[in-house]
Amino acid sequence: MLRKLNQELGMTILLVEHQLPFARHLADRFCLMDKGRSVANGTLGQLDEGLIDTYLTE
Repeated sequence: MLRKLNQELGMTILLVEHQLPFARHLADRFCLMDKGRSVANGTLGQLDEGLIDTYLTE
């Protein structure tokens, strides 16, 4: 449903999620945060794998 809203209506959606398998199917870009501050952002391909392992669990 979220992907459909984004694609059909062009809506931007802010999703707060810690489960990468769920989020990777919905998001084009990611922002990794620590204590309210952005530590990295970009596509999954652009993000450092160590950061992904630290902040997003599978």
